[in-house]
Amino acid sequence: MKLEDAEQIVDFLDSEGVEATLYEDYSGRAMFGTTTAGVVTSNAGDVAYAMGALSLKLTPRTDSMGLDIISY
Repeated sequence: MKLEDAEQIVDFLDSEGVEATLYEDYSGRAMFGTTTAGVVTSNAGDVAYAMGALSLKLTPRTDSMGLDIISY
């Protein structure tokens, strides 16, 4: 996910009262050391909601981070 898109999503979710954190250098499964931006929330559906509201056409992947989920 581009950093600009992740920042928009985090800002939108914060304005909606949803706790979201920007993760700038995430290296997900099968990324072999490359990094990307991601959004950490407790529910991946929150990111999907934000993408729809912002008209972002992204297909993020998700990973579990214990109690939270990162969409990247």
